[in-house]
Amino acid sequence: MKKKIMHTCLISVFAAGISASGAFAKNEDTLKNEAEQIIKLLISCRAVIAQHQELFNNPDIGDKGFTGEVYKNKIIEHFKNETGMEISEKDATPSEPLKKALGTILISAKEVIDENQGVLNEKGKGFKNIIPARVGRSICNKFTASMGGDYLLKQTSLMYRNLSNRPDFFEARVLEEFEAGKHPKSEGKGVVRTNPDGTKVYRYIFPLYIEPACLLCHGEPKGSRDISGRIKEGYKEGEVRGAISAAIPYSLR
Repeated sequence: MKKKIMHTCLISVFAAGISASGAFAKNEDTLKNEAEQIIKLLISCRAVIAQHQELFNNPDIGDKGFTGEVYKNKIIEHFKNETGMEISEKDATPSEPLKKALGTILISAKEVIDENQGVLNEKGKGFKNIIPARVGRSICNKFTASMGGDYLLKQTSLMYRNLSNRPDFFEARVLEEFEAGKHPKSEGKGVVRTNPDGTKVYRYIFPLYIEPACLLCHGEPKGSRDISGRIKEGYKEGEVRGAISAAIPYSLR
């Protein structure tokens, strides 16, 4: 009888272990999806800015008509075309983590462009420095501050131009893997990490590659000055420029 009870208990424990393992795997999949969508929305924010460089830098046009509201709507359209997802800034209030995060990014993007209307609409001036990297960095800072907790959104690179983009140890290690071709191209990498206080956070990094439009500022000849006065790194099309790094609270959902 005792053997039968012990056998039954062992089966129960084994089944519980499988169930817990399944819940853990499902949770990490959920966190990965959240991180990917957050990063893809930031990529849409950067892409829309890249598409409008000629307008921004035209010294003959004063009011560009590119308000925060216009920017937000173009981001929503770009993101839908890329992912098929419908999003809204109104999503920033619900308790559903992903919707809140995406809505907060839209609000942050809108604020960044509204705050730069003065320089953006300055007639007679060419280069305005309203570029993907700078706008993206401002959006990341606003998002991280608004979400609080363990949330983080950051642009990073081994060849960073701004100190705020300097990679931490974990980001640097993954960036090295990306650049060495040790990770599948166009795929991110995520891990669960434990904070000093024992809480956990999900870290996810997605690579960014040099596209033709990037070469104007980051291509050849290496060492020369780009339109902003910065030193060109000498990248070639298709090379890893850096990555977008995201962190979101780890919890069973």
